[in-house]
Amino acid sequence: MSVILLEPPRPVNQERFEDVVNAPLSSCLFTGYISAVLKKNNIHADIINAHLHGWSFEQTIATISEKNYSLLCAHAIYLWNDTHTIFDMLSLLKSNNPGIHINLYGYFPTFAYKEILSKYPFIDSVTIGEPEYTITELAKRMVTQNTPLLSNAIQGLASRDDNGNIIFLPRIPIQDLDTLPFPERYDIDLYQQKDIATYILGSRGCYSHCTFCYLNPFYGQTNAWRGRSANSIFKEIDMLNKKYSLNNFYFSDANFFGPGKYGRERAITFADLILANDLNIRFGFECRVNDIEEKTISKLVMAGLTNVFLGLESGDNNSLKRFKKHTTSDENKRAIQLLRNYGIEPTFGFIMFEPHSTMQSIRNNFEFLRETCIMSSPAVTAHLLHHRQTIFQGTPEYQSMTQSLTMSDSSLPSYEVVYEIHDSKANAFSITISNICKNFLSLLPQTFECDTLAPEINHDSSPLKELNTALISAFDTILCEFENTAIIPDSEYLHSTHRKVINNFKSLLLNTTAVYETKQI
Repeated sequence: MSVILLEPPRPVNQERFEDVVNAPLSSCLFTGYISAVLKKNNIHADIINAHLHGWSFEQTIATISEKNYSLLCAHAIYLWNDTHTIFDMLSLLKSNNPGIHINLYGYFPTFAYKEILSKYPFIDSVTIGEPEYTITELAKRMVTQNTPLLSNAIQGLASRDDNGNIIFLPRIPIQDLDTLPFPERYDIDLYQQKDIATYILGSRGCYSHCTFCYLNPFYGQTNAWRGRSANSIFKEIDMLNKKYSLNNFYFSDANFFGPGKYGRERAITFADLILANDLNIRFGFECRVNDIEEKTISKLVMAGLTNVFLGLESGDNNSLKRFKKHTTSDENKRAIQLLRNYGIEPTFGFIMFEPHSTMQSIRNNFEFLRETCIMSSPAVTAHLLHHRQTIFQGTPEYQSMTQSLTMSDSSLPSYEVVYEIHDSKANAFSITISNICKNFLSLLPQTFECDTLAPEINHDSSPLKELNTALISAFDTILCEFENTAIIPDSEYLHSTHRKVINNFKSLLLNTTAVYETKQI
């Protein structure tokens, strides 16, 4: 094979396992789309999805080493403190086969390309932004034409010139997504075995510009939301349903709805196509709360909508303003209730702690979660109560926090800003709660982190419910103690509180686990 498209392993980082923002769902179809565009240009790519197969880096290296290839394109993911493992793997592959060209694509390398090309000489190029046509041009150059890369720079590709200087020519994002071929569907059987929904790309970008999000900067600031036509989306889903008997779909879009009236009409048109063709499917998507309105949701539910992820982000209006969400706490509540009226219990994006958190904003967040009854199970509650805003390159928040720094500053961050909350009491509280929630999550049996619990134990009087209630109560009690003291509680108090809370959790867990195991016999 001449071209390999690699999805590297993604080992779990026990210190950061609660964070999922490092690999946006909108990137999950990049590899399939690249393969489809290459195929359209008569270039075959061998897809190796080590992440899906659960391979180690050693297994991945062994598999790739058996291939005959000249171009290796890797979808690089930020793996927190373990990110170096990807580069260690690629360095070894390069040393074993010096003649290959190694390219990286995805969100992480798009924003960190200068650091990557400066630090890792074995990385030959980085694709910036949308990867399909950039990698196709690279493949033509490297594989079919055998033309030196530097003889003519490729738009969308960052590389080095003859003097080692980094060069980059931007590429205009794809304006008509309907012109893209449907993505290649590889390892379908394995996806089905793992009960993973079939992802569909309906749009790219977002019409909003939240400070914590790097979606639009990834595609280029001149572009916002771009959507495929409802007819194109329907044709792909219909084909997958007929060819592979797939009926469970999830949109990988960061924002399923387009802006305003057009977005709602497009969604209704899509639903009408499903209903008119009597297509028996179910699907889910992610969206903003201001896009939830009754006429559209009712039609989508008739067409098979069962799952909605809402970007609430906060129950505190001041935080929402800082995030530039252009939504309010009341709008969040309205969207949740409307979805519940149609039988959909949504899942949520929520930021409990951010750089400007105060004790009041934390209280507002907690009361919002309690009022809306979305702290529904131990794992969900633990994530909601301690989730902290991450600040990555490409986000407006990153630019704001680093604009005063210079390259000579020893504190200059690379891809992620590690911060303390400005309010010292809020910061101390966040550390206390984060430690408790992380310990809590590490204690939970893996079974409790999924939605497959036996119905007999998933009711109000169950030990599992007691465990959830205990976590909520612990948060409330500690929050009250912080609120009612003028000073930050000392470390001895914090350690003592931590021990008591965790010991209580352990006691409840013993009972919960015993009941669960009994129900499974």
